[in-house]
Amino acid sequence: MNPTTDTDMRQRAADARCPRTVRAPYLEKLRRHGFVVLEPQGPDPMPLEDLMAPLGRPTPYGFGTQLIQEQRPDTDNSQFRTGAIPMHTDALLNANPVSYIGLECLQAPDKGGETLVASSRAFFATAPAALVDTLRGIEIEYWSRVSGFYVERPDGNPVVAPVQVDPVTGGDALWIGLDHPADPHRNYGAAVIGYTGRQNRELFATLDRTLNIPEVTYAHWWRPGQILIMDNRRVLHARTAYHPDTPRKLRRVSVT
Repeated sequence: MNPTTDTDMRQRAADARCPRTVRAPYLEKLRRHGFVVLEPQGPDPMPLEDLMAPLGRPTPYGFGTQLIQEQRPDTDNSQFRTGAIPMHTDALLNANPVSYIGLECLQAPDKGGETLVASSRAFFATAPAALVDTLRGIEIEYWSRVSGFYVERPDGNPVVAPVQVDPVTGGDALWIGLDHPADPHRNYGAAVIGYTGRQNRELFATLDRTLNIPEVTYAHWWRPGQILIMDNRRVLHARTAYHPDTPRKLRRVSVT
C-alpha cells in the first residue's frame, strides 16, 4: 500500500469493500483499514452474526445483544431520532466495552442518514500539530442519561484521555465523543477537565472541522443488504440527519 492510500480516507474507502460471502477477505480488509463494507452480491450472503463471530463476544445492552436502529416516537435516545449524531467512539457513553460494531441495512432513506467513518490514522496524518499537542495534554469527562438503555456506571462518569494506542499499528488512535450543544435534546455530553465552556466549544468545533474532511472521513450512503463493520478502537463514527418521513432501519451487533 502506498503512503497516500495509507493515510487518505478516500483511497482507503475505495479498497475497503468486498462481497458479503464466505470467501470474502473482510477480516484482512478490516485489519488494514479499521472498517469494511460488505456488498450484498453473490449467493448465500453471510448473516451479520456469523461475520461478527470471529471478532469477539456479543456486547449486551440492557435488553439483549441486538439493536434495531430506527426512528421511535417520544424517545429520549438520540439513536432513535432523525437528527445528526456527531463523531464519537462507542463505550465512552456505555459502560460496556465495544471492540467492533456491525451494522446491517434493512431500509435506507432516499436522502441523508449516512454513516460517517473517520480514520484515526488519517486524522493524525492531517491534523495540525498544535491540535494534536492539545489532545495529548487533556482528559475528557463523558455523561449520558437514557433510562433503561445505558448500563449504570457505579464509579461515576468516565474520564478518558483522547489519544490512545492503535491495537494494530501501535500508533495513535483518537478516542473521543464530540459534544453537541446545538442539540438541546441530546442525551449525552462531554467536557474537557479544567476547561471553561467557551474553551470546550472551541475545541470541539475545531475537532469537528478537522474530522469532517474527505481525507479523514468516509460518508457511507446505505443500500439494503449492505453490512458495515467498524473497529471501534481505530475509527470513529457519526450519522447525518435524515427526514422523519423517510425510513432508515439498521440492525446492529457489537462485540467485545
